[in-house]
Amino acid sequence: MVPEWPAARRHSEPGRGIGRPSLRPRASLPDGRQYIKLRSGISSVLVSSECLEPSNAVVEANVQEWPATAALIIAEVIGSGVLALGGQTAVVGLVVGLLALLLFYPANVFTALLLGKVRQKLPAALTFGDALTMVLGPKAGRYGYMVLYFYLFMCMANYLIVLGHSVQASIYWTSTCQPWACFIGTILLLPLNQFRTLSGLTLLSMVSFATIVTTLALCLWTLLTNASCQPQQREPGFLDYNSCISGFVFAFAGQHIMLEMQAEMKNPEHFPNAVFLSYSVLFLVYTLVAVLSYLACGKDTPGDLLLVLPTGWWKSLAGALMVLHLMVTYTISQQVLNRAICVYLLPGALQDGLVARFKWFLVTSAVMAACYTLANAIPLFQDVVNLSGALLSTQCVFILPGVLFLALCSFELVQREGQVAVWIGSWSAILVGVYLIIMGTLSSIVVISAKLSSGSSRPFSC
Repeated sequence: MVPEWPAARRHSEPGRGIGRPSLRPRASLPDGRQYIKLRSGISSVLVSSECLEPSNAVVEANVQEWPATAALIIAEVIGSGVLALGGQTAVVGLVVGLLALLLFYPANVFTALLLGKVRQKLPAALTFGDALTMVLGPKAGRYGYMVLYFYLFMCMANYLIVLGHSVQASIYWTSTCQPWACFIGTILLLPLNQFRTLSGLTLLSMVSFATIVTTLALCLWTLLTNASCQPQQREPGFLDYNSCISGFVFAFAGQHIMLEMQAEMKNPEHFPNAVFLSYSVLFLVYTLVAVLSYLACGKDTPGDLLLVLPTGWWKSLAGALMVLHLMVTYTISQQVLNRAICVYLLPGALQDGLVARFKWFLVTSAVMAACYTLANAIPLFQDVVNLSGALLSTQCVFILPGVLFLALCSFELVQREGQVAVWIGSWSAILVGVYLIIMGTLSSIVVISAKLSSGSSRPFSC
């Protein structure tokens, strides 16, 4: 007998694989049950034994209202990179910096809304790989999975490095090596890793936003009342300008898991409301940071606003706040990646019950251990992350949303529906993405080469 779930919605539309489940469990489902309740990092899903037949179906439990999704977008998008916006504005100048924010704010909103359109046409698509499989075939789908999950893994490893820096700042009076500070961060993350749905992070998302805003307020107050300006050591060149402009672009980047966020929504058609609210809040915060830091120091604004805090309790407080913020940011990314791993390798970890939760604990801990090892074993790892971001994040932000929309909507269709401007915008997003990949990759390679030539640290060094 099929169980009834009040918030569930069945997707079994025929044609071009749209009704096929994005979850692909192995032939033997856990416990041999007819219906398995999978608590995933993306959504609560019922997988029927019918999923192994051509006429398969997915049942999703959609629980999240659009304001909660907006909070999740803000928490996922805003990161430690906002602390560098002041320095980036110092390089390109206040006018150019504000123009960049005014340009890339609507550009990122546009590509996010494209993913909303993709979700409406492909309601069973829970991630980029699913959507690409449905419209372009399995090879494109595998490429989409690879781009997303490898990028998430690299981001998670980088979050651990930044988390280690924040731990060091919060206990500045002790001399703690980076690997040990990073290890302390992993211990702090263990409880949050046990959340298995994005909708379960709504309150934590609001806390995360509050912590980063409070940190910014501490830094800007210090900068405005007791300016700790740092003169630039050299005149910036072409690649420096491109790197800073890219910083403004990716300050809004969060599109890589927006299909997952929509899968959690009670009413996915309200996703545009979440996009406009979240990006407007982000734009306001970024503009205040750029303007106030530039007014305080002009072209001598530090590249990292945390550097303006004097040694003392303010520095310790800012470090503790950043620890909380990064813990939530890591948790959001790890849910999506670990959910995918469990679906393919250990679906029993996505059920209810103590045994399932223990399996989830083992998977999340193993992945976190891999992130920790990689992040501390590779010298210049954060520069390597910047390189992977230039190659992969750009695709998630601009190229893949445009490709998916164009693959779903022919020019004749957009003409009939009066969406020619969206069609042109999609092509423009793809071209911008290609340019950013080329320039971002080149800039990252130049930076890595320069640091390698001057000597680099050893693995697991302080």
